[in-house]
Amino acid sequence: MFHSDYKHITNRFPDSLVKRAYQGLLNHSKNPVPLEMISGKSGRIESYLRHKLEVYENSLNRKRKSMAQEKLLHPRSWPECNVFTPSPAIYVTDIGTQTVDITCDHEEENNRQVMNELKVLSQHLLDYNKRTFEKFMRDVNLEYNERVNANKKMRYEIEDLKMQVLEAEKELASMKLDSSH
Repeated sequence: MFHSDYKHITNRFPDSLVKRAYQGLLNHSKNPVPLEMISGKSGRIESYLRHKLEVYENSLNRKRKSMAQEKLLHPRSWPECNVFTPSPAIYVTDIGTQTVDITCDHEEENNRQVMNELKVLSQHLLDYNKRTFEKFMRDVNLEYNERVNANKKMRYEIEDLKMQVLEAEKELASMKLDSSH
């Protein structure tokens, strides 16, 4: 991959960053580096690797500092002083006077409310669809009826033209007979 003289730099990187640096040089958008140059010795390669190492070490230092600050702000051990004050104890005795078993069925109540809301929502949706699509359907039906009427009119005109053609053919045939005599 990189020349062995750069081991002192690349050994300080994780393998993934060495591969990323290699790919970065190969696929550089403005000035890609040829494969032979990457595996050889070059001032450009060395300065690139040193820059990558500097960026990597700076990011590690920032992480360490932020972790140290986090530990200072949020220590993980419990405080040594007693934060909780003792509360007075209240003792309740069961004298057995309650005889009716009162249970709340919240699930049934929730289901009932959801069903009511679904009914209201579906009614709103039906009303909305009716308002929205009623005009649309009326317009579609009106356009359909207009086209049907226009087609009927065209059929009548075609029938009239056929009749005129038949009359003209008859007249031509009779004229032909008259001219041949």
